[in-house]
Amino acid sequence: MTERPPAWPQGVTARTRDVLARWQAMLSAAGNGTSATATASLFDELGVYLAQLELQHQELVEATARAERARGHYAGLFDALPVPALVLGRHGMVADANTQAAALFGFRGPAFLQRHSIRRLIQRPPYPGWFDDMLDAGAERGVQIYPAVDVEVTASTVVTMDVHVLALTLGDHGDPHRLMVFVDRRGEREHERERRLFRSLLDNSDTMIYAHDRDGRCLLANASLLALIGKPAGEVIGHRRDTWLGASDAAEHGRHDARVLSTSQSLVYEEEIHGDDEPTRYFISHKFPLLDGEGHVFAVGGITTEVSELRRMELRLQLAMQVFSKGTEGILICDDEARVVAVNRAFETITGYTEAEVLGQNPRLLTSGKHGPEFFKALWDTVATEGSWEGEIWNRRRNGEVYPQRTHISRVIGVGGETTNYISVFSDVTHKKMAEEEIERLAFYDVVTGAPNRYLLHDRVQQAIRVSSRRQESFALLFLDMDRFKDVNDGFGHDVGDALLVEFAKRLRTHVRDADTLSRLGGDEFVLVLTGVDRPVVQSRAQQLLDSVMEPYQVGSHHLTMSCSIGIAMYPDDGATYEQLLKHADTALYQAKGAGRNAYRFFNRRMADAALRRVTMEGQLRAALETGGLWLAYQPLVCFETGRVCGVEALARWRQADGLVVAPDTFIPIAEESGLIMRLGTWALRESFEQMRRWERDGIGGFTVSVNISARQFLHTDLPEVVKALLEEFACDPARLELELTEQVALKDPERGIDIMQRLRASGVRVSIDDFGTGYASLAYLNRLPVDGLKIDKSFVQQIGADPNSDLICRSIIQLARTKGIRTTAEGVETAAQEAYLRENACHVGQGYFYSPPMAGSDLPGWLRTRAWQA
Repeated sequence: MTERPPAWPQGVTARTRDVLARWQAMLSAAGNGTSATATASLFDELGVYLAQLELQHQELVEATARAERARGHYAGLFDALPVPALVLGRHGMVADANTQAAALFGFRGPAFLQRHSIRRLIQRPPYPGWFDDMLDAGAERGVQIYPAVDVEVTASTVVTMDVHVLALTLGDHGDPHRLMVFVDRRGEREHERERRLFRSLLDNSDTMIYAHDRDGRCLLANASLLALIGKPAGEVIGHRRDTWLGASDAAEHGRHDARVLSTSQSLVYEEEIHGDDEPTRYFISHKFPLLDGEGHVFAVGGITTEVSELRRMELRLQLAMQVFSKGTEGILICDDEARVVAVNRAFETITGYTEAEVLGQNPRLLTSGKHGPEFFKALWDTVATEGSWEGEIWNRRRNGEVYPQRTHISRVIGVGGETTNYISVFSDVTHKKMAEEEIERLAFYDVVTGAPNRYLLHDRVQQAIRVSSRRQESFALLFLDMDRFKDVNDGFGHDVGDALLVEFAKRLRTHVRDADTLSRLGGDEFVLVLTGVDRPVVQSRAQQLLDSVMEPYQVGSHHLTMSCSIGIAMYPDDGATYEQLLKHADTALYQAKGAGRNAYRFFNRRMADAALRRVTMEGQLRAALETGGLWLAYQPLVCFETGRVCGVEALARWRQADGLVVAPDTFIPIAEESGLIMRLGTWALRESFEQMRRWERDGIGGFTVSVNISARQFLHTDLPEVVKALLEEFACDPARLELELTEQVALKDPERGIDIMQRLRASGVRVSIDDFGTGYASLAYLNRLPVDGLKIDKSFVQQIGADPNSDLICRSIIQLARTKGIRTTAEGVETAAQEAYLRENACHVGQGYFYSPPMAGSDLPGWLRTRAWQA
């Protein structure tokens, strides 16, 4: 069997193994007659190799010496580090620690070190997996810094420190090591905490705290002072007072500072700040010198408290004293035992007693004898339980005359809840008593027209019900309302309006019998009760009233023409009570108004059902606004010059829960009447902005979105602010929003409307007039309206080619708008002929079913692509 070669010890080089193998082979072959020459050659080679080994040994000794010196140098540097430092070996075990670290962590000897892992010292790593990341990182990452790491320095003490980690390569086999240095920043953080605490104390103080140097420049200003002057710290610190105070105030405050600097004493001053459009504000300032390290005054510190409210209270007290002494009502003040302690001049005038005569007396010296003990007992019981009593008392003057006075007695409560005083304020109502009959008459008759008012009407209707029920006959209640009476008040003033009401009432009285009643409910509403009549008679009388009212009125220098609308309810068919009859007549009046005014309508059950539907629909509309039942459709606007879409109009749509679609013409008036139009308008604006943002995400945009604004929403004073807030919230370009309002809305309150339009346009929003041409004063006011565009009403556009007047109106509006530099839009375009006419007459934009019906916002991108539209 062949002998297996021996295994070589670990660390024997390849060349050594080769030489020894050859030597072994030579010895094995010695018995076979190996030549002396081969043996000599082998010995020579071994000699050379032994020389090389000697040389390598010498180099190893020198390298070991250098390594020992370097290790000693490293150990000295490592131990001399002024901060705690550790060397970590495999798996994060502590391999070495300098003196600072040993003291910090309480290490005692190398054996103790090797029992500690960095995972035990750092209880809460900066993030999950931090230990593995830190131990695996190579040297190429350099020094890694981890701030605010919780390090357990003893068994019960954790210190937050900054940890610096550097990857090292040590050992014969390149074992990974980490140098970890700990930096304790508790002192810096404590200093920062104290600084923040000081700043917080300053800024949370209600008083103004500040300091100024000798040149008057501000060195310190807390938040209260900055809030007072309305400037940021950068515009205050380092600046003089005259940059934020008026010249006179700054000079006065500066003189006070100079006094403190010159005397080196703390002084207290009363100071004022005067605003251009605001009342004067008053302050108490405590100013004191600030000393440097050598005891020299280098600045003035101040603590200022505002006392404006105290000054105003003093002023109110002075005014109260003026009212007390010079008021026209008598005032009597008693102490808690009902002894008079003060009276005013009016008391002396009304009662005839001087203050000197009543001081210390009981007010019963004024008693007339008309009230018994039970009256005064009830009075004082009320004061005791409710704190005050008001009523009429008969008292006696000093000359014996008995007179009535209206009296209010109040109990004054002290801090501890005890009664301190009683105050009686009274006035002589003698003349009022003398006028009671006249007052009673006025209570039942209208002041302007002299007709019975609603209180007397109620009594008369109740009487008519009793009589008609007993006689088994009917009567009619007619509810009359003047058409567009508000326009008279707004255009000519309330004096002319009141005079017209008087003439209107006179016209109605010519058709009233003695047994009938004409009443004015208020405003321009009248009720006429016709007794003992049937339906045909009422119908004839109603038409007579309409014809009579239409006759011209001469009111002063004004020649006016009016009409009215009438709603009629019949007893007993339409109601058995006053309330039912008035309600049903009002419902019929609503129908007459809806029929175009200057008409009468009898109540019927269908009207009641319609009114119920309106109320029901109002509730459903309110719920739809809450639950999202409304949505916006968008109809494109096409530029005639380019043939491309330049905008869309947002149109409200409502689909009820049962799938029924409610037309805007139905629910918009209900929203107007119920006041929901404000919420609906704000919803439409917000939804339009949301849709614009969705379109931008879909890659389309750049066109305008027109939103209709109701009269109530437009004339609301904060509309510009609401629009501006929404623009900022959705980061929307204001030029992309156009608000549309009808000319009637714009002219309802012209001055206010113009102001609102100007504020909207100043924010970059466009404003246009919708349904232009249907208003009564369009051309007269166009010069004054600050608008960007006009929309020609579709009633004119749809008659182009069929009605010469419509052609002329459209052409005139376009030409007029062009002379004013205003863009025109024709709505309701449905035929190519209409489009051709508008294009020929230089109209700017078209809108209508000829281009597209309104569509959902999500459908618009696809529709635009079919028109090869570009943003």
